[in-house]
Amino acid sequence: MLHFRAVSTSEGVFSVAIFKRINRNAGRGSAARLAVAVGAVALVLSACSAGADAESDDSGLQTVTLAMDYLPNAMHGGLAYAMQEGLFADQGIKVKLISYNGSTGGSTVVASGKADLAIGENAAFDIGYFATGAPMRSIFIISPGNPTYLSVLKSSGITSPAQLAGKAHGGFGSPLEDEIVNQMIETDGGKDKIKQVVLNVGTYEALKAGQVDSTVTYPDGELQFANEGIDLVRFKQSDYGVPKQVMAVSTVLADNDFLEDHPDLARGFTTALQQGYEKAIEDPAAVTASVLAQFPDANLDEAITLNSAKVYAETSFPNSDGPIGTQSVEKTQVAADWMAGRGLLVDPDGKLLSSFDVSPYITNEYLPAVVAN
Repeated sequence: MLHFRAVSTSEGVFSVAIFKRINRNAGRGSAARLAVAVGAVALVLSACSAGADAESDDSGLQTVTLAMDYLPNAMHGGLAYAMQEGLFADQGIKVKLISYNGSTGGSTVVASGKADLAIGENAAFDIGYFATGAPMRSIFIISPGNPTYLSVLKSSGITSPAQLAGKAHGGFGSPLEDEIVNQMIETDGGKDKIKQVVLNVGTYEALKAGQVDSTVTYPDGELQFANEGIDLVRFKQSDYGVPKQVMAVSTVLADNDFLEDHPDLARGFTTALQQGYEKAIEDPAAVTASVLAQFPDANLDEAITLNSAKVYAETSFPNSDGPIGTQSVEKTQVAADWMAGRGLLVDPDGKLLSSFDVSPYITNEYLPAVVAN
């Protein structure tokens, strides 16, 4: 999911401007809202009891804390299966989840040192955190494929991204999302930018109601539209100038201290996770059952979850760079270059970056069998 995250820690703010380009004309209201958001994140993180030090429980398993990126869904199928089937326990690990609380994603939590590991929301967001100096590395990619589309209602008559110029896009207030859509418009020959309508929730409902002209859709939402008899026209971002890696979702981020102190646990974690996502490709029904069993309070619709799991098994989880979890530094660098070119990266002092080297932050060395970067 494409969400704006403000990062605050007990040591100070990494950057409240992650993906938020400096706007010299920004009003005091915007600054005030940002300050409130930062304060809220600080309160959330101070309330997290999980630290980055692995602990042993009575069973002899080492507890590893994992911060979730979002609410449980089919994207977490391999994780749920590994938990359900004891694959982490086979590696001597007990996984303790830090749930998504509605505002603070996993990247923020691990960047603050409040978790050993996190599921990163989006590869592009990872790059933004790395640029600001967040003390973490990406050790596994769950979904190198992009399951999302930029979608419009068929009834709108819009048939190409260029027609979205000057129209309302329902998003989450992220300049990253702005630039993705604007790139698509430009590549398709459009001459104007989108007008983003910030919708922290309810983007699908806003699209149905005609409050916005476009939004990003995932397989679960697309099935909901289909079930209601609503036809969509979808545009794949990479077909319109956006590097594929920008749209890759769900990585595993690791606290640097955790990696230094517990490389064996990091490797054990990725071993179990790799097995889980291999199963997610082979048997979407089995991992769907695990998601429903592991996250009963999420009240997930079984049919929608299974449909998403099948889509992810075909389009998202397969990895062309090697075994499941393998990352490509080269592809990630292409994404970083694009982000820098669009004015989306800042350094720890908030200065815009014209370039950024991702290689120190992307590693395959903790995969079960070491894969050359």
